Amino acid sequence: MTAHLRRWAIVSGVIAAMAVVSGCHRAASQAPLLALRRAGELVLTNGNASGVARYGDCLYMVMNESVTPLLVYDIRDPQHPRLLHRLSAPGWPMRCRIVGDRWLWTVHGNGEGFFDLTDPTAPRAVEGTTGPPLRFVDRNRFRVHPNFTYQTCAFGTTLFYGTEKGTTEIYDIADPKAPKLLATIPTGVPMVLDGDWLAVAGRQSPVQLWDVRRPAAPHLVGMLRTDGLPFEVRGSAVAWGDGRLFVGIRTDLPSLWGAGPFPKVAMGIAVFDARHPQRLSAETLLGWTELPNALADITTLVYHKGHVFASDAAFGLRVFDVRDPTAIRQVAADRQGGELSAVAVAPQRRLLFVGQNLSGSVFVVDIADPQRPRVLGYFHHFLRVWGTMAVHKERYLYFQADLSRPIGMSALFTLDVRDPQRPSLASVLHGVARAYGMVIVDRYLYTSGGDIFDLSDPARPQKLPVRLPCDGYQIAYRAPYLFVAHFAAATPQGQQRGVLSVVDIRQPTQPRLVAQLPLPFGHRVITMAFLKRWLFLGWAQRAAGRRPSGLVIAVDIDDPTHPRCVGQWEIASDLQMPEAITYAHVWTDGQWLFVGCYRRHLSAFAVREQNGAVQLQPVGRLSELPTAWLMTGADGWIYRIGLDRIVSIRIGK
Repeated sequence: MTAHLRRWAIVSGVIAAMAVVSGCHRAASQAPLLALRRAGELVLTNGNASGVARYGDCLYMVMNESVTPLLVYDIRDPQHPRLLHRLSAPGWPMRCRIVGDRWLWTVHGNGEGFFDLTDPTAPRAVEGTTGPPLRFVDRNRFRVHPNFTYQTCAFGTTLFYGTEKGTTEIYDIADPKAPKLLATIPTGVPMVLDGDWLAVAGRQSPVQLWDVRRPAAPHLVGMLRTDGLPFEVRGSAVAWGDGRLFVGIRTDLPSLWGAGPFPKVAMGIAVFDARHPQRLSAETLLGWTELPNALADITTLVYHKGHVFASDAAFGLRVFDVRDPTAIRQVAADRQGGELSAVAVAPQRRLLFVGQNLSGSVFVVDIADPQRPRVLGYFHHFLRVWGTMAVHKERYLYFQADLSRPIGMSALFTLDVRDPQRPSLASVLHGVARAYGMVIVDRYLYTSGGDIFDLSDPARPQKLPVRLPCDGYQIAYRAPYLFVAHFAAATPQGQQRGVLSVVDIRQPTQPRLVAQLPLPFGHRVITMAFLKRWLFLGWAQRAAGRRPSGLVIAVDIDDPTHPRCVGQWEIASDLQMPEAITYAHVWTDGQWLFVGCYRRHLSAFAVREQNGAVQLQPVGRLSELPTAWLMTGADGWIYRIGLDRIVSIRIGK
């Protein structure tokens, strides 16, 4: 096998060189044949809701790992928060805080932002010498991450700094170049500063309230005793107002989609009587609630007008009415976050389904007018979905969802989308292999994980005892064969390599492996597209510790039992789509091959063959596109599935 791999590598390299030289020569001598036009867009905020802060009637929420990490809400009516803006902010902020009398601070280890709140509805990023003293203190003396990120507060000329020793150091930073240590709180690190009180979290208690009106002489006014409480308290999720203390709580989750129990992954909020803060304990607990049947990760809280606003990293923004602590209820929720990473199409109904790999939802998108795609409804399942989903009879959507942390589970979900505005869960089947691709052939669903399901009752797939003789990352079908691509299959020698397996399913429940083709070792995303006699693979090659580089591979499947690699192109160097770290994805409309890359480019190619080698002739290009994992298309349109948006691209001559 080793000798075969060496021969294949040499031949494929020669083939790729021949194809690229021919393609580049042709491209230089003629104008593009295709006009690719960016014509529509639907934005769905990506990331994880990690922190909230309030200034007057405006709420600010930061999204970690997001393209637009700062969200601005109007909360004059707490039960109907209105999203005003999605804004840029440096880095991937994990927290946001109000500093001084008009500044918003967003912070993470890879970037800080300071915003002027003169107009609270339109935060303005500051530059130059503008900003509070905190902006100008020495970042070598004071660590940005994790200290500033998670355990530091500031107001005007006072800095409350959480140290590596688990203490709070209080500094006068009126002269930010010469901070003066005023006092130390030895029992914990700062979490929240609001008015005269500083909430400190430490070993003695996750919530200690300190009066800091005189920063040089802070004194403890009370701490929450947690013994006897029916939940755990999260020290970062703390707020107070109107004589009450509000905290985020963590509890066990008895069941999620029929599996469980799962320890400490459910969350909610609790309310304590804080009129006498020295008595905070189970005896002053007024009420509490947990989100039912849900994974949640409530990180921070804000109180306003009888309501608690919570950043839930597993969902987005949640709003609780706490005016009656004995009957706390969620009264509003704004789904924000995730990352678009899965797709399927119902072409007759002009519906696009997109899934997410973070805090997952599946969105139903109307593409009747591709220039104005719009969300009709969504189903939130909390898990992650990658690759391709499958649609049966234009009504049932199948996707494999999993969660590796913290609880671990993998299941096949069936979603009934008869009413696209209210997609409903039809069934969940546990104990399935992790899969990132699936295809439906007649009444059978095949997954890249190797499972086979009978769809005689499409609402309730039945897993068959027989499996495919191989597994992989992605799967495609051309009668009567399944093609299963694995970017990192284990060899008998204990090495890893890519492999394409061909499975004959003329007898649907007796699949037979008929061929395997060695491929380069890869990483993560694989897409597949048939065009004429070839199968094209969008790959991310990885070797010798190098970062992923996008790769397109052409396989001749004229005789599927003897597949042959007849072309290989690196998209950066060979296809003139330069990117330092990239993944390639492919799609075809039956005439042209479309190659996209992770960061910004989409190219169209005519596919030719000469002397046994495949040539890719460039015929169109579109650049400056948003980052995306994959794409699909229908009826003369390409839909680029970006991390935070769907971009509609018109194919025209």
